[in-house]
Amino acid sequence: MFVLCMENTDNNLESSSDTRNRLLDAAEKLFCQRGFEGTSVRDITAEAGCNIAAVNYYFGSKEKLYEEMFHRRLSEKIQGHMKTIERVCARPDATLEDLLRELVRPTMESALRGDTWSRVVRFLVREALHRRFDRDKIAEELIGKFFERLAAAFQQLLPGLEKRAAWRAALTFESLVMHPILFFEMYDLVLPGFTVEEITEQIVRVGAAGLRSCLKGTAE
Repeated sequence: MFVLCMENTDNNLESSSDTRNRLLDAAEKLFCQRGFEGTSVRDITAEAGCNIAAVNYYFGSKEKLYEEMFHRRLSEKIQGHMKTIERVCARPDATLEDLLRELVRPTMESALRGDTWSRVVRFLVREALHRRFDRDKIAEELIGKFFERLAAAFQQLLPGLEKRAAWRAALTFESLVMHPILFFEMYDLVLPGFTVEEITEQIVRVGAAGLRSCLKGTAE
């Protein structure tokens, strides 16, 4: 059996999970820099320090690696959001603003740092427009579950909010959060010296006001 990945110490093979994660890390870096077409399997395996056959061995194809790159980061982020929702909603004195604030602030901090997650999300949005991956599958497996839980949390914190209105509110709230992630540089030009706290509180105020307006005259 050929060696799939070169070990840095003791000439031993890394575990399968380590090798797989190194390939995903390399894919994130290169795909975000060069795009799908501009990145070859050889580029990815060289960056990861792996045999060129490793991509097919662990993922089946370059395309499947590409999809898994998005799936991994979205899954991590959504799991974190789910835990936040559960934690906040378990508090007897929790308010709508508490939930929105705890969801928004870490996301804005991530965007300001320009960390891996924010870069992958920007790339995901761009690539989704060109349908380079099965976005419906990702939406069904991951994003749909998150919106379902978020809408239920809105109904818990705003008694009387109908289900359809809660779903609309969840989708609208997501768009409020996504805009600064996608256009953070523009915010810096228009609002020089803006802070994470400033953007967070603006999103919380607008989101909470919009949600409470849904209590008036919504229809299922």
